[in-house]
Amino acid sequence: MGFNLPLVIGHRGARAVKTENTLEAFEYACRSGVKWVELDAMLSGDKEVMVFHDETLDRMCGRDLGRLDAYTAKELKSFELQGGTRIPFLAEVLDLLNSYGTNVNIEIKPSRPALARETANKVWKVVCEHGFNDSERLLFSSFEWSALEETFALAPQIRRGVLVEDVSPDWRPAAKKTQAYSINYDADLLTPELSREILDDGYALLAYTVNDAQKVKELQSWGVSSFFCDSPAEMALQLSA
Repeated sequence: MGFNLPLVIGHRGARAVKTENTLEAFEYACRSGVKWVELDAMLSGDKEVMVFHDETLDRMCGRDLGRLDAYTAKELKSFELQGGTRIPFLAEVLDLLNSYGTNVNIEIKPSRPALARETANKVWKVVCEHGFNDSERLLFSSFEWSALEETFALAPQIRRGVLVEDVSPDWRPAAKKTQAYSINYDADLLTPELSREILDDGYALLAYTVNDAQKVKELQSWGVSSFFCDSPAEMALQLSA
């Protein structure tokens, strides 16, 4: 089969349609025919791997609860998110994706920089326990380069993407050190010249987050090969029209 990222990847499942990073969002994406989804993996206070984006619970719970890592997994499971949903374990999401044959980009998102390597280790353990340690079905990414270094040491066969959110070239040593497959760049910061530099260095170029079909087409002309989209099925339909 080979490793083949599609044009459109479901950002946090399908966050424009269902509550982000929830089982409902991932199931919606899977049922809609989305082949790859992206999620965020973070440790609870008792070091269980949860799927959640923010360091704090406030935005998603609609009240002041503070940091995610201040709570145990059991406590986190008791909190209701927008739409009456719950925070899933990474294990639950991987089992769901496996049932549909859907592939995943796991962003390793330590709640604190000092937890980057431990988070990577815990994520890899869950990945292996749930049969996702397949180099054709998994992409790791992170803004924390030490997390990528750890995944490289643990599983060099799994591709890695360096996440970049500024115009600084500081990512280049990390990409080289971890033998990165891709540079996953903030779409609003990309230029034709920067895109060409990245491609000339031998990396695949992915862009986040893009929800406008015309923007996708423009970035495609610069060499961007995959896009993280909040309504992935709808975007794929627009692009195929």
